[in-house]
Amino acid sequence: MSTFVGVQIGAISFVDEGVGDVLDVLRDKAGANAVVVASQSFDRGVQGRQIGYRPWPGHGPRELDDEHFGGSYVRQHPEYYGDTVLGPYRAPDPVTAGFDALGDVIPAAHERDMRVYAFILENTHSGLTKHVPNWPKVLQQDAWGRADMYACLRNPDYQNWWLSIVEDHVKSYPLDGVMWGSERNGPLDNLLSDGGFARNGNPYCFCAHCEAAAERAGIDARRAREGYLELYRLVTGAADAGATDTRFVRFLRLLMRYPEIVAWDQLWHEGYEAFQARLYGAVKFLAPDVQVGWHVWHHNSFSPVYRSQVDFGRMATYSDFVKPVLYNNCAGYRLHHYVSTVTARLFEGVSEQTVYDLVRGVLGYDEAMPFEELPARGLSPDYVARETRRTVAAVGDQAVVYPGLDVNVPTPEHVKQTTPDEIRRSLGAALDGGAQGVILSRKYSEMTHENLAAVGAELTARGLR
Repeated sequence: MSTFVGVQIGAISFVDEGVGDVLDVLRDKAGANAVVVASQSFDRGVQGRQIGYRPWPGHGPRELDDEHFGGSYVRQHPEYYGDTVLGPYRAPDPVTAGFDALGDVIPAAHERDMRVYAFILENTHSGLTKHVPNWPKVLQQDAWGRADMYACLRNPDYQNWWLSIVEDHVKSYPLDGVMWGSERNGPLDNLLSDGGFARNGNPYCFCAHCEAAAERAGIDARRAREGYLELYRLVTGAADAGATDTRFVRFLRLLMRYPEIVAWDQLWHEGYEAFQARLYGAVKFLAPDVQVGWHVWHHNSFSPVYRSQVDFGRMATYSDFVKPVLYNNCAGYRLHHYVSTVTARLFEGVSEQTVYDLVRGVLGYDEAMPFEELPARGLSPDYVARETRRTVAAVGDQAVVYPGLDVNVPTPEHVKQTTPDEIRRSLGAALDGGAQGVILSRKYSEMTHENLAAVGAELTARGLR
């Protein structure tokens, strides 16, 4: 099989520029042999036009604004949506009304010998799910008993809804593959990192479904809740008055006093993994030849806690491929934000430089630099190569690895931007690291043709197209 070169793309790009024309650009310039179509998403990161604060990419309409509500961008079939309070929900985005992101694309792609993968993204931190009927009935509950912004992956209605979406996709379209993504972490890491860029830092999930799972596992939900409330007070500074030890020392003391904190976090991850395995099995039951893989959140490159729980070897048992997000240009900006946050919450009183050097050391990065230069310098192609090698070694021969590469991922002006030379170097690093292909990310509507052509040039130089 030739080197896999996929490009993530939203429905609006096909509507704006024409299905055939877009496919020809991706094939001829980038050497792409697959499109990874965002068919179900509430996240503008994979749908919609270019982000408003970034410049026009040189294709598509110059008017970057578009109304984005999210949902399904394909024709849905109600007969598949039984046993769930959440039914079919077509994205009401006006520009893509009537367009079928799979039905209108697959025939043209297959005519060009290009494969089509459905990108199904679970992200709901945008809040756009407020438009979906009955969505409040599937939300997580935080440690205070309040509804959380994310749905609970143990809620049967929510699980059945995703299984319905997958069944609808696989039965209704001649897909080559499905990539499912979910950018969220367990309660411990979420609390320490204050939810990241777009989430809150509240501890979860204490709904009836999770508490029942805890009881089956022999975990005391009451003590777990108490421990997380104490941890929240610690990292927000509410427990600092009269303290004689640093927050980090008091954090360790709290873990010893409430081992349920770690047990509850592990319980959350076990539920997440079980749901992924169930999705994989459902697709294979319906269509054994359809490839199933996972978009692995970029947070895996920043948080040692999250990384400890993303076990690629275990994931490979229910995967045909994995896509670790290795966006090296914007990674400096994102890692800078993570380090600043955990320093303020957990390592208060320790310098950000010290925490950065600790984090990069334990993650295995050779990225020594002054901390404040990190956003402008980004991470190097060496980071891409190392992380690719690590993932390839972990999955062994059970799955293939398609790193997600940064092609014009939007960031502020002071942050390192993608150039043709950068994309050639990161692509080369991924391939030298043992990747069997790559997925160009985040979405075509952000990418310049110049950078796409650099991908094709590197492939040609390596005799891979």
